[in-house]
Amino acid sequence: MNHEMYSALSGALSNERRQEIIANNLANVSSGGFRRDVPLFATVYDRISGPAVLPSGRETLEYNSFAVYDGSWIDFQTGNMLETGSSLDVALDGEGFFAFKRASDGKIYYGRDGHFRLNEKQELVAMNGDQVLAAGEGDEPLVVAKENFQPGDLKFGKLGDLVLAGEPIGALRLVTFANLQCLEKLGDCGFLETSFSGEPLPADKLVVRQGVRELSNVNLIEEMVSMIEVARQYENQQKIIISLDEINKLAAKGIVAA
Repeated sequence: MNHEMYSALSGALSNERRQEIIANNLANVSSGGFRRDVPLFATVYDRISGPAVLPSGRETLEYNSFAVYDGSWIDFQTGNMLETGSSLDVALDGEGFFAFKRASDGKIYYGRDGHFRLNEKQELVAMNGDQVLAAGEGDEPLVVAKENFQPGDLKFGKLGDLVLAGEPIGALRLVTFANLQCLEKLGDCGFLETSFSGEPLPADKLVVRQGVRELSNVNLIEEMVSMIEVARQYENQQKIIISLDEINKLAAKGIVAA
C-alpha cells in the first residue's frame, strides 16, 4: 500500500471517529448539564523514502503525514439556560459542579444538571434518584427536615445555601477541580475525580440561580454543519481510495504484461 493510500485511509478512519463524537453530542443536545466532546487529532510522520538532497547540498528525509485520533477534549463552557420557575430547579453560573451520590453503588460523582426533586425521605435528589450532597465532607445528602411545607417555600441563595420559611436548613456542596480536563466522564452528564484532576475544591466563584435549569452546551447548528462536513470529507476519501486501488491494479497488470 502506497503512502497516498495510507493518507486517505487514515483520514477516513479519523472522520469515522469524529462522526461518532458529533453524533453523541447531537444525541445529548437536550440533556441537562451535558458537556460536548471535541475530537483531537495528531499528525504522525512516516518516512516514505530515503535521503533526499536539497539544492543546498544538505541531505534530508522525505516524510508523509497521517492523521490519527488522539482522544477528545471536554468543552466546559456554560450550557444553555432554561427558565422553568420551579423552586427545585437550580443552575450554576460559573465553573463548578454539584456533588451526587449514586443510588446504585454509593459512588460519588459530579455534574451540572440541577433538575432536582424530593424523595420519600425528604432528601434532595436528582431525577434518577441519586442523592444531592450537602456542603461539608462525607456523603451526607441535603435533607429538608421539615413537615407540612410546600416545595415553593424552599429558597436557594446565590452561594447554594437553602432556606425554608426564613430558616437556614443546609447548603449545596459546590466544587471545582484544578484540572478539569483530567476528569473522567461517567455516562453522558457525570464526572468522576481522578488522580490527575486533583481532589474537589470549594467552588467560590459560582452563582446559584433558582428556577433555572442548565441544558447542554451543544450548538445544534454548528454540530449539524460539522456532521455534513465530515460526511463530505469521508465520501471524498472513499473515492480517493477506490481510485488509487484501480491505479494499483492497472500498474500490476502492466508489470505482469511486461
